[in-house]
Amino acid sequence: MDRRALERDVLAQLRALSAADGVLNAAVADAIGIHPTDLQAGDALDRRGPMTIGELAREVRLSPGAATALVDRLERAGIAVRRPDPASRRRVLVTPAPRAAARVEALFGPVTRDAGELLASYGDGDLEVIREFLAGAGRLLSEHGDVIRKRARRGRRRPRRGGAS
Repeated sequence: MDRRALERDVLAQLRALSAADGVLNAAVADAIGIHPTDLQAGDALDRRGPMTIGELAREVRLSPGAATALVDRLERAGIAVRRPDPASRRRVLVTPAPRAAARVEALFGPVTRDAGELLASYGDGDLEVIREFLAGAGRLLSEHGDVIRKRARRGRRRPRRGGAS
C-alpha cells in the first residue's frame, strides 16, 4: 500500500473508531438512563476530579446555564454531587458521586479488560506511537471542534440594521 492510501486508511479507521465510541457511549448512557452529554460530563469528572460548574461547562463545551442544568441531571441520576469548595466558601465543586464509578465500571469493565488484552499484543514502542498519535488526534479534533463552534455562533448572530428599508 502506498503512503497516500495508507494515510486514507488510517483516517478511515479513525472515523470508524469515533463512530464506534459514539455507539458505545450512547449504549452506556441509555443503560444508566442518562444523555450521552451527561456521560461525557461524568467521564470528565472521573478523569479530572472535582471542578466548578464553569470548569465543567468548558470541559464539555456547554454554556454555563446549560452546564447548571446538566449538573442538576447528574445529581438526580446519582452521578455527581455538589460540595462546598474547601478553598473558597463562595464556590461549589461538582464531585463524582461515590457509587457512580461502580455503576459505570459495571458497563465499561468488560471493554476495558478487552482493550487491555488488545494493548498487550503490542510492544512498548508500538504503544508509545499509538499513545502519541491518539494524543495528537485528540488535540486536533478538539481544536477543530472549537473553531467550528465559534464560526457557527458568529454565523447565527445577525447584524442589527439601522433602519427600515
